[in-house]
Amino acid sequence: MRSIKRPRRPVRRYRSLLAPGIALLAVFAFWAAFASPEETVRFEYGALKLEITNVREAGRESGYDGMTAWEYPVYAVAPGAEARVLEADMAEENGVLSPQWSFYLEPGGRRLEITDGMEPVELTPEVTGVGRESTYVLRFVPWNP
Repeated sequence: MRSIKRPRRPVRRYRSLLAPGIALLAVFAFWAAFASPEETVRFEYGALKLEITNVREAGRESGYDGMTAWEYPVYAVAPGAEARVLEADMAEENGVLSPQWSFYLEPGGRRLEITDGMEPVELTPEVTGVGRESTYVLRFVPWNP
């Protein structure tokens, strides 16, 4: 007797793209978490020279106060960012060198004077920028991904 089995139809199996997609996503997530897109930026304004680490984004802020227009850079810095003083603009008054620039600290409008040879300053959220006589020449904002 002859078998009455039907011949099998060919089964088309598509390779699942789910596993390679998940693997690719995992590799990208690992790279994004541990890659360091931070940048070290050198800031110069006259004789003031600073090196800012962990800068994630750079922009500009501008305004007009009715008499003069102003514009200054704004750096979005990641946690652990530091400002290193390469050269401070110091003025000599009566034989004594005095700082011309300061880091602005909030709250309270406090200042940390910038001098030659000072230790690097950690750019925490309370450090809002660099300036002289209440005028910013550089601002810092915390980076939010």
